[in-house]
This record gives sequence, structure tokens and C-alpha cells, in this order.
Amino acid sequence: MSAYDEVLIRPVRLEDAEALWKIAREEGVIETTMALPSLRLEQRRQSLSALDENDHYLVAESAGHVIGIAGLTVGTGRLRHSGSLFVYVARQRQGQGIGTRLLQALLDLADKWLLLRRIELTVLVENEGAKRLYERLGFVVEGRRKMSVISQGEMKDEWLMARYIEISER
Repeated sequence: MSAYDEVLIRPVRLEDAEALWKIAREEGVIETTMALPSLRLEQRRQSLSALDENDHYLVAESAGHVIGIAGLTVGTGRLRHSGSLFVYVARQRQGQGIGTRLLQALLDLADKWLLLRRIELTVLVENEGAKRLYERLGFVVEGRRKMSVISQGEMKDEWLMARYIEISER
């Protein structure tokens, strides 16, 4: 059995908070997320407790350990047709298709169950691997957000990317 096959994709649980807190703080992960080194475990628990019906978070689990997370938040009101997406995977499990599987599961949910027409995300301009992953999944660059994120002591740019589904494509 390959590492790809042994990974379970499932909905996030409150008891995943500590594992997710640790992953988000890892070198090689924190630089590409919006997490801060000062994030406390209790804050992670609170954020998971506050998820509602518009938040769809999935984790990847291997051998009983959480190794990644992806989330889709559906817009409300006039933005109900759209959602925003994020993903991160533990440093030692990056490059093994786990992020792809998490995103594919959320995109399936978006396409077949939520009927979303637009999904957007941002990615640091320097994170070429993540940008290529998103492009493989149908995302296109819409623009560059200049100096949008502080990371490692400097201002960094992000790509704003989106994936669209036209009504006629369904």
C-alpha cells in the first residue's frame, strides 16, 4: 500500500485542534499560511468550535495522525455562489499528493453538493509548487495582490486565483 492509499480524508473534529495547531507552526508550513507563531492552542480550539454550516473543513489522517487540512468557506447572501479555499499539509508529508486529495474532495463537494460557480484562494507569489497544484485543479491567476502579507520579516505579494464553473458546464 502506498502512502497515497493509506490516507483517510474526513471532516475535521474538535479533537484535531492540537495536531492542526502543531502543523500550522511547523517550519515550511507557517511561512505559507496566515498563522502567527503566537497562535495558542486554545485559539485553534475556539476557531474549530466556531465553524458553521458554511464552513467545510476536511483533514487528512494517516496511521491515526492528522497530517493536513483544507477548508472551504461558502459565501453568504449575494456571494452564495462562491467560496474561498485554503490548504496546508505537515512538512514531512508535503509532495505526496495529500494536498491534492484534500482539495479534490472539497472541489467535489463544491461542484456536486453546493453547486458553487466560483472558488477563490490566494497563494504567495514565491510558492510556485502550490501555484502549480492550483493550476492543475483548474485555478487561474486573476491578479497580484501587492504587499498583502507579512512573512518572515518582509512584505510579500500573493496571487489571487480562482476557478469558475459556467452554468452550461454542469
